[in-house]
Amino acid sequence: MFMKRTLAAVAIVLGTATAASAADIPMAPAPPPPPPAAPSFDWSGPYVGALAGWVVGPGPYLGAQIGYNFDMGGYVVGLEARAGSPVLGFLPYGTLSGRAGVALGATDNILLYGAAGVGFAPGPGFFYTFGGGVEFAVSDSVSIFTEARGIGIFTGGCCGALVQGGVNFHFGN
Repeated sequence: MFMKRTLAAVAIVLGTATAASAADIPMAPAPPPPPPAAPSFDWSGPYVGALAGWVVGPGPYLGAQIGYNFDMGGYVVGLEARAGSPVLGFLPYGTLSGRAGVALGATDNILLYGAAGVGFAPGPGFFYTFGGGVEFAVSDSVSIFTEARGIGIFTGGCCGALVQGGVNFHFGN
C-alpha cells in the first residue's frame, strides 16, 4: 500500500512539473494579418459624359450622354441616352441604349460590355445600334471608354459603323 501511494504521489508531481514547464515555453509570434483588400469600384448610380466619334461615311461628331448603371456583384446593367451634333454638317442624332457587362480587374475597375439601342436622326429616321466596348475607371468618379457599334436603318437603307470614345463622371461613388 505504501508503494502504491508513493507511485501515485510521484506521478502527480511529475504531471504537475511537466504542465508547468510547458506553460513556460515561449510562443512564436502570431503572423501579421493580411493587408486589407483593395476596394472594388462600384459601377452603380448615375453618370454624365462627353464623347467624340467617327461614323464611317459621314465623318466625325461630338456628343453627350447621361445614364444609370446597376452593379450586381460584378455584373453591370444600365440604360443610357445620347445626343450628338454634327462636326462637318451631317445631321444630329439621339439614341437610347441598354447595356450589360462584367466588371474585371483586381478592383472591378474595368467594365467590358455589350450595348444595343434605337435612335433617330433627321433624314434616315429611326435606326438601331448594336456593339460593345470597354470602360476603365481611372478614379472613384471618372471613367474613360471606347466602343464600336454597327448601325442599321429600320426602313431598309444601308447600314454603317461607328467608333467612339469619351469620359464619364459618376455620381455617388
